[in-house]
Amino acid sequence: MSLIYFVRHGESIGNTQLKNLTPDENVLSETGVLQAKQLGAHLKNVVFTHVFSSPYIRAISTAQHILSESKTLYRDDVIVGDSDIRERYLGIYEQKSTKELAHAFKSTGVDFDWTPEGGETRHEVELRIESFLQRVGNIVDTGSERKTILVVTHAALMIHLWCYLLERKEKYKLTNWKSDFLKVSKNTNYFLLAVEKLEGTAQPRPVPFRMVFLIIHSNCVFVYCKISFRINSLAIPFKHAAFTDPYDRSNWAGTSTKTRKIGNFDGRRI
Repeated sequence: MSLIYFVRHGESIGNTQLKNLTPDENVLSETGVLQAKQLGAHLKNVVFTHVFSSPYIRAISTAQHILSESKTLYRDDVIVGDSDIRERYLGIYEQKSTKELAHAFKSTGVDFDWTPEGGETRHEVELRIESFLQRVGNIVDTGSERKTILVVTHAALMIHLWCYLLERKEKYKLTNWKSDFLKVSKNTNYFLLAVEKLEGTAQPRPVPFRMVFLIIHSNCVFVYCKISFRINSLAIPFKHAAFTDPYDRSNWAGTSTKTRKIGNFDGRRI
């Protein structure tokens, strides 16, 4: 079982100005730097074997600050900039306010298939997502060692990712999903998933793509959730602190007394 941490970048200047700035302009704010460092401190004992980031400055900077606090051997070449996990291009709404974009989106009746004029289509974004998932699957399947993968990306990209998984039930078997999870998109939140290694598989990776959605962590607030991909599911919220080893079951207990039985493990709800 390998682990993947999907992280949204820290607060950016565009977030504070409520404006869709260009990637070069939209750097981390002071708060965003602090958020990234705090998340790094929370994950300081996690040694990442692979680090992927959107090529946008706000995402790369977030990854750098996370790694600066962790035990991962930090070098500039540790972070792989991957254009497949960049934010969706908004066409005529680039450099406009998020309020204008939200108004245009609502005017469509909240149609996720809507494409901003000159922007990326939903299908184009999903092609990028599938390409990235296949590469991650290949990494997990290569060699005998477990992988711990950090992925720093964007809010809209992650929403597209979850919708993509949910709509492809023949390939991604999700259970116990709640629509509220799509709203957990604060800066430096992360979604932790486990991915099962497949032996001797051909390319592309065959179905089903077997994963377990373990936890959502949002700005130091843990939200209980579980998604399983046709394997025994584990609901494993981590302790509200830096943990020593993500594979150590002693770190899989929450702090509350309310316990819910999930499969062969006790998942504690925080």
